Amino acid sequence: MDKPNCTLDQARAAKPRAIAALAAFPVVGIGITRVGEGYGLKVNLSEACESVPAEIDGVPLKSEVVGKIVKRS
Repeated sequence: MDKPNCTLDQARAAKPRAIAALAAFPVVGIGITRVGEGYGLKVNLSEACESVPAEIDGVPLKSEVVGKIVKRS
């Protein structure tokens, strides 16, 4: 049986918990994204990391290596 889709409110509620849980990872940003018919969290990483969890509190996580974030002049 497929998991039910997460609502926008569930994704918003999971974001602070994801920030805390992923503090040891090379995270440069966490946002909310569409996942199928529902929502999840998008985790931007500065470098590859295979041990990022697939979900936090039932909310799916999608991770992507985007590199180091730098200010443009």
